[in-house]
Amino acid sequence: MPPNDPETSAPLPSSSKSFPSKTSLPPGSAPHVPPSPLSRLKSVYFSVFIDVLGIGLVIPVLPYLILSFEGAGASEVGFVIAFYSLCQVPGSFIFGAISDRKGRRPVLLLSIFASSLSFLLCGLAKTLPMVIIARGFSGLTGGSISVAQAYVADVTTVEERPKYLGLIGATIGIAFTFGPGIGAATAAIVEANGGDIQLQYSAVFFLASAFGLLGFIFALKNLEETSLPTDKASTEVKASVERSLLLPILIISFSMFSSNFGFTVMQSTYGVLITDEYDWSTKALGLILVVSGLEIAVLQGKIVKVIVQKIGKHVSGFIGCALLGLGLACLPLTLWSKPVHLFSFAVQVAGFSVTQTALPALLSRYASKDSQGSVLGFGQAAQAASRVVAPLVSGVLYDNSEKLIGMEYAAPYLLGGILSVVSGLPLLGLLNDRRLEKGVVEDEDEDEGDEMIRVEEGDDDRL
Repeated sequence: MPPNDPETSAPLPSSSKSFPSKTSLPPGSAPHVPPSPLSRLKSVYFSVFIDVLGIGLVIPVLPYLILSFEGAGASEVGFVIAFYSLCQVPGSFIFGAISDRKGRRPVLLLSIFASSLSFLLCGLAKTLPMVIIARGFSGLTGGSISVAQAYVADVTTVEERPKYLGLIGATIGIAFTFGPGIGAATAAIVEANGGDIQLQYSAVFFLASAFGLLGFIFALKNLEETSLPTDKASTEVKASVERSLLLPILIISFSMFSSNFGFTVMQSTYGVLITDEYDWSTKALGLILVVSGLEIAVLQGKIVKVIVQKIGKHVSGFIGCALLGLGLACLPLTLWSKPVHLFSFAVQVAGFSVTQTALPALLSRYASKDSQGSVLGFGQAAQAASRVVAPLVSGVLYDNSEKLIGMEYAAPYLLGGILSVVSGLPLLGLLNDRRLEKGVVEDEDEDEGDEMIRVEEGDDDRL
């Protein structure tokens, strides 16, 4: 760390307890070396991987399960998918807030177990309402990502946070890369052994439930709890600091909503676009998505953390939004050349990868120590809300694009691209927020391993 980093150089307040110097240790005794963040986070990453792998398993099967019920069509498929995201909106925030009060471990365990249970219910479902209830339950209790992000914030310094938050994104990317393939293969194996269509779908959901149960058991045995707030007065002070930073939190959450809106527009309509324009099949779409998942995993695991450390969270967030918006807007404009079109696709995936690390890290930086779960849950709720709105809006815009703007296919992509770029601009404005230079202080007992942050003029570690 640089010598003027507030995390290492800020003096303790006068009311703090004094601690013995490292030089005063008894002869022959070694200073206590705290465990590395990665050693504490391995169980978090594995639990998230197993949880998300189960979600990925059912992606290629869920629409067909819904269509297998009498009278169900595309509208019902869209409703079930949107209903899941709608339930995630309060669920992400509520679970994040509960984790601030009750601890990360019990909430993460509950979320993973509930996910496993919802897959089991879907596998057992004999009617469409049962599937809707199961998916709604899964969305409401699906706060594992925001709680995992809060866990990372608890055990890492500000400088380390982008790296370890990026690893969560890489874990999710890997899980979504392999999940759909495993799900499709499972259905094919059941079919090859004479299983009817209903059994094929049920088998995939049962396997997803088993993965969720495995993740729950692993977390139950290996996941440690982070420290919880015990000082009521200190919590009240932090709450007032959080209120003073409400505007930055809202701005960053809007960027998270907009960037995820743009990416969801692509997810909702891209399969239709490449079929209409290139007559490509499901296999081509699957290959593109697999490569994209690998791109996300590599970028978030190796590259994005370096970018964030070099240029800061604010600028990284803006660049991510800009790349996402540019690549998204170019998708319908580059259909004349397949290589250029696929390059545009890769650009918007890269932009999305940057936002998925930089924006949560930036949001975490504007939250107090005791509100990480609530604030990160709010950001996840904003993303869930975008997944409700985007599929509904993008389908209508896609079908009516030529009437609206005189160009086929382009309307939803241009809207998503413009919104992504525009939402990144206020992030640069936060760099000049004078309120951050007036000395926001969060004092915590260093003996308990908590970080103490002082933001002084010319030394803003929120960059």
